[in-house]
Amino acid sequence: MSLPPKELGALWRVGYYADPLGYTPWELYQFNHRFDDIRRRFRTVYCAESPETCLREVLADFRPNLAAMRRYVERYGPEAAQDFTPEPVTARWRAQHVLVPVVLRLDGPLIDLTELPIRREVENRHIDLLVEHGLKHLDLHEITTSRRVVTQTIAAELFARGASAVRFPSRLDGSACVALFEARGTVASTGDVVTLTDPPPEPLTNVATGWDLQLEPVPAADSPH
Repeated sequence: MSLPPKELGALWRVGYYADPLGYTPWELYQFNHRFDDIRRRFRTVYCAESPETCLREVLADFRPNLAAMRRYVERYGPEAAQDFTPEPVTARWRAQHVLVPVVLRLDGPLIDLTELPIRREVENRHIDLLVEHGLKHLDLHEITTSRRVVTQTIAAELFARGASAVRFPSRLDGSACVALFEARGTVASTGDVVTLTDPPPEPLTNVATGWDLQLEPVPAADSPH
């Protein structure tokens, strides 16, 4: 459904330790996120309903590369699969990022794209866009793929209609995420910052274990915060 302006329930965000609730500075912003404005008028802040989903969204590129693993096995034999070592989640990354419980206070509606009636409304307004890109419908798959031109165009239109944020499923585990449009609400912390140094917090351990990620050791004393 399309929800009116309100304070959402508790969410989670992974952010840079110095300003975990802030937007990436304009001079560094590349407008390559799923619901960034295709016309580059506003930035977005992303949160999720579970800390594990937050971490999966930012750690996905650390997963072992299947093509590289196949080449390694083809070269050294099946028994070498256990020796394949992907790039670890670096100590630098762990030290410079934190997990924060947050709440969003919105100035306009939240558009829930996990709801079929809402997707149908959006789909009917963007028939030409979908046809142009070879899409039959605006299903969950189309929302979660890397085809940014579609979701960014939809974000621009929702912003123009007064929306503050969109709710959508994570491409990685299906859990709900929320993208807040700049200047359409605020992000506030609702609890203590969770560092990602050693010992790793439970959500980080859960994600690393599930994906066979290697965590490069980083003592809490080495954290910059």
